[in-house]
Amino acid sequence: MAVQNNLNKSNTKPTKWEQVYEDEETISIWKYNSNITTAGPVEVEIKYKKGYVPPKPVKKKTLGDLAKEAQKAAKQEAKLKKSKS
Repeated sequence: MAVQNNLNKSNTKPTKWEQVYEDEETISIWKYNSNITTAGPVEVEIKYKKGYVPPKPVKKKTLGDLAKEAQKAAKQEAKLKKSKS
């Protein structure tokens, strides 16, 4: 029986492992633990390489901003039509 138990232990999958992904700007380390969950990684660690400059955040326009721009465009069109006639 002891021999069979040793064989079964050698065929089991590891319960903890890491997967490393690397691209031009970052190194991502995905840590898995099948004792906790089998649905996905337990932890993801992202390391940025030297010289990485994050992109500047773009300000999102609100409905009010879009309405003001539409009003300005309408006024400019009206002025152009008025000046042509």
